[in-house]
Amino acid sequence: MLDLRPTARVAFAFLWVIGQAALVLTAGLRADHVLGFRMFPEASTLEIHLSRVTPDVILPAPRGEWAARDGAGQLRHFSWRDRVRDPVLQSIDVTVFAAYGVDAQLARLQHALDDVADHIDQDEDTLRLRADVVVSKNGGDAYNATLFSHVRRER
Repeated sequence: MLDLRPTARVAFAFLWVIGQAALVLTAGLRADHVLGFRMFPEASTLEIHLSRVTPDVILPAPRGEWAARDGAGQLRHFSWRDRVRDPVLQSIDVTVFAAYGVDAQLARLQHALDDVADHIDQDEDTLRLRADVVVSKNGGDAYNATLFSHVRRER
């Protein structure tokens, strides 16, 4: 147990409160707004369309599934859902509620794209993954956002 003198306790408590206040006051600067209070949740939706960037063309991946050549030239089946467990991000080609807000979901989608790109080693055709997202923030006009995974390898 931490045993502090009375003056050190006051200093520790002061620093603790300042640290917590800093986290709350800077919540709006983070994509997921962690530690920020929102009385009313964001009423936004996303519709994610997944595709693969190959050396020659961009190929759609309906429902997050595709077939590609492996190192031996055999066709293998790949699925977005094999790696992505988030129910919102698993929902490809359907409109879903953007839990925790659009900014948080787009940040999570970026991480998911990179993670899936890192774990499809047997896919010799795909250079990177692409997500075209139709976003409607708080019932406003829809707009498109496009995210790419990092490049898996150069050809």
